[in-house]
Amino acid sequence: MINSMGPPPLALVPNWEGDRQMTRSYGGSGRRPTRGDRPTGDAGREPQPAAEQQQAIQPVRVDLGKRAVALVIDVAAGYFIGIMVALIPFVNTFLPINATMVVYLLTRDFFFAGRGIGKNLMGLQVVDVMTGRPCDLLQSLQRNFIMLAPYVALLAVGVLLRFVTIEWLNTQMLNLITLVGTIYCLGVIPYEAYRAYSRADGLRIGDEIAGTALIEAPMDFSQIVPRE
Repeated sequence: MINSMGPPPLALVPNWEGDRQMTRSYGGSGRRPTRGDRPTGDAGREPQPAAEQQQAIQPVRVDLGKRAVALVIDVAAGYFIGIMVALIPFVNTFLPINATMVVYLLTRDFFFAGRGIGKNLMGLQVVDVMTGRPCDLLQSLQRNFIMLAPYVALLAVGVLLRFVTIEWLNTQMLNLITLVGTIYCLGVIPYEAYRAYSRADGLRIGDEIAGTALIEAPMDFSQIVPRE
């Protein structure tokens, strides 16, 4: 009677070959994979965290002479800009020459797509090491603040002391800031220069804070600030 009913449905026919393959694939247990199982090999690897992703720029040491000349040019440019601002009525009350210089030196790497004036003339550019894009305004502030911190503090204290009428206190505070700032500059600035000269990647502490690097790039004065 069974033969007259024909072969059993396809779903009931045992698949011995498939079971053997399944057994080999899952360590002889014959258990089918479940949602909780994790695949092996490359497909099962966890995605790398952002800190371990490959950088777009591999920093290399740039000639220290170029960096020094670029800095001298930027200081001169900042002084010239300060003089120009000092000639503007009313504005010069809030932005004296020294304040204008500090503001320019803090933000200079943002202009001309990470080149500023000095670096642009020397064929250098500051870029983001992860994206390769030019340094933005925040990165320029972070990168340069460590070199200019005493001057920023001196300007800030000078503004605050305008509201204090005790002359001897003003003098003592300014003398203290000047002394601390001098000690800071004598320690930090030479160390930053040493890092730029001795390290294979040429990164200063300011670069590591901002996530930037200095590279060689063609001169380009076509665009002062990004249009985006």
